[in-house]
Amino acid sequence: MPKKPTGRPRGRPAHAPTTASRRQVSLAAGGGMRHEDIALAIGITRDTLTKHYQAELSAGASLRRLEVLCALHAAAKRGSSSAAKAYLAVEPQLAAPPLVEGEAAPAPAVAAMPVPALAPAARVMGKKEQAQADARTAPIGTEWGDLLLPPAAPLQ
Repeated sequence: MPKKPTGRPRGRPAHAPTTASRRQVSLAAGGGMRHEDIALAIGITRDTLTKHYQAELSAGASLRRLEVLCALHAAAKRGSSSAAKAYLAVEPQLAAPPLVEGEAAPAPAVAAMPVPALAPAARVMGKKEQAQADARTAPIGTEWGDLLLPPAAPLQ
């Protein structure tokens, strides 16, 4: 006896992103959570995550991080030393501003500082040369030093 059709398609229903799930993904990605872990937490595959949440995984994550940095900055300005430490712990990526046509490039600030003269590079001795130099100074400071080293001034 054949089964009666139920009217719904077979298999798992297609994933439909919601506003809440989009917010969760952007918060998790902004906090540094791995994509595999985000997908597991939401109950979807990694492929489904990248298919439906690409904007939240990139720009959305950056937006959430920016919101946190803004909040840290505001708290630091209100006097929170721990917020100031956390804000300053993030290493900024600074870039030079673009040049406007017809405008000369500004001189770098370090150009005004005097550059110390570099010492000439020391000559590196070979193994044999180093051994001979060490042998010439070996008796210095020993009880044999007076007998082995030539006198500083000629005897008269």
